[in-house]
Amino acid sequence: MGKDRVVLIIPLHRAPTLANFPWITLMLIVANVFVFLGLQSGDARVQERALDYYAQQGLAKWEFPAYRDWLAAHADAGQRRALFERFADADGAVAIQVLQSDAAFLADLRADKLITPQAKGHADWRERRDEFDRLWNAAFTERWMIHFSDFDPRRMFGAMFLHGGIGHLLGNMLFLALLGLLVEGALGHGLFLAVYLLGGLGSAMLSLLWRWGETGSALGASGAIAALMGAYCVLWGTRKVRFFWWFFVVFDYVKAPALVLLPFWLGWELLNLFWNKGAHVGFDAHAGGIVAGALLSLGARALHWERRDFLDEDAIAEAAADGRAALVKAREHIGRLELPAARALLEPLAAARPEDFEVRVALYRCARYEPRTPRLAEAARAVLAIATHSASEVREQKALYDDYVKAAGGALPLSDERMIAMVRRWPVIGAGADAARLLATLIERAPTTAGLEAACLGVARDLRTRGEPANAKRLLEKVVAAYPQSSEAAKARLLLADTA
Repeated sequence: MGKDRVVLIIPLHRAPTLANFPWITLMLIVANVFVFLGLQSGDARVQERALDYYAQQGLAKWEFPAYRDWLAAHADAGQRRALFERFADADGAVAIQVLQSDAAFLADLRADKLITPQAKGHADWRERRDEFDRLWNAAFTERWMIHFSDFDPRRMFGAMFLHGGIGHLLGNMLFLALLGLLVEGALGHGLFLAVYLLGGLGSAMLSLLWRWGETGSALGASGAIAALMGAYCVLWGTRKVRFFWWFFVVFDYVKAPALVLLPFWLGWELLNLFWNKGAHVGFDAHAGGIVAGALLSLGARALHWERRDFLDEDAIAEAAADGRAALVKAREHIGRLELPAARALLEPLAAARPEDFEVRVALYRCARYEPRTPRLAEAARAVLAIATHSASEVREQKALYDDYVKAAGGALPLSDERMIAMVRRWPVIGAGADAARLLATLIERAPTTAGLEAACLGVARDLRTRGEPANAKRLLEKVVAAYPQSSEAAKARLLLADTA
């Protein structure tokens, strides 16, 4: 993020999809690229013209001595004095930039406190200084970058979209794309944008506090991106995430709780802030951004504004994958009649997903192969009570029902109401005749069972549709005989008349 790295950590555990696409992140990237390639593109020429004018008009002969006197009068300006004197004779252009970055000096200079109206040539100097200011401020970057010792919220906002070079831009946009996908998905579009902008402002404020009184300026999106780093750690919390790390020439992928990255990222910035002062990198802004983003996300979590469905998606997918692997292994154990080992895998899955059809079928197989089958009825009930969602599941459920009835000597594992719900699905697999026979048996044995009449009419219609009018007719006649005064009987008579 604007510096040469010997340590790099990038979270890489979610791919963009249409459902989670980070539109605000894309908008921010486009805005940064537009500002750099469009609005900042002519700044080098503008500044070169301004510096040439400064030299040609001899402004240094008035302002350099004034700046030396001003620096000497300020005891806290030792660092700026050393920097200015280093370039005053060797590189005038750099010296001018140092002078121009000192907001406090420029304020006194423009107020005529340093070159007073009584000074010889003041009018000429003032005219040339005003023209130089006009040329200098024509640069887009100069109008929007942060100047230390100058609290300007407008600049603090604008500097977030400025960059000092193509490498600076590309590095920041890479991190913005990777972190934006994860944080925008966790917060939603509007809240993400608020965290990004407020985090960037918090980063700028800490940088100003840390560097107040220094000569210099700052620009770049890295403070706001650092806020996304802090937000990412807090939002994902103790969830284990996959990230890529690189240290000198060693690199790897690892999985760890996201929160452990917070002290590492923040510690790295603070370490460089105190021990790598000559790097010309805003470690203070990065640290401030991380803290600001973490605090903002703590607030979002306290208000339950985070999107838990997005945050838990990895864990859910991982649990599903683990479940599928456990089911495959359990089936292998069943094939080898290693039933205790199969149950050890299947029972936790069934407890977590009681409506999982495949898991319940596998548990039935375990019960079927056990000596004396003590758990067979319970296992059969669990499978047959599930509402199936496909023809293949209906077919397997029907086969399991037939197997159980045969093994149990004709005993039925379900209540009459549940039996009706199950057989109502049988015509889908061409087992409508079996459904009709079972429903006819229920009419004789338990005619008052809720939903029985409606199920009979539904199965009869399915049988007619599938070209089995004889089976449909027998079932309809049962309905008419058992419920002669009911509305279903009236409908059955109409269907029988149509069949005739």
